[in-house]
Amino acid sequence: MLSQCANSQCGKPFLKLREGKLFVVEIDRVLRPGEKIPAAFVSARRQQRSIEHFWLCDECALEWTLIYDREFGITLIALKRPVANAASHVAGKGAA
Repeated sequence: MLSQCANSQCGKPFLKLREGKLFVVEIDRVLRPGEKIPAAFVSARRQQRSIEHFWLCDECALEWTLIYDREFGITLIALKRPVANAASHVAGKGAA
């Protein structure tokens, strides 16, 4: 899904590769109705997965990342803020 930001609350259109963050995710391939499951040898197992591309705009990439979960698919999760930045910010206020 590369037409817009993967954050459904944003929806900013994807225009340039140099903006935002691009995610390449290997996901389990869903079989189409009537499609047979391939044989169990190695090359067939590789065909059971596919590559999808997702993108977060600059603003969303600062706050969020994407993960793939077999049960829920692609999920948006918040990035953790570095504790060191928060501590130095509070220390700076106390010194003033």
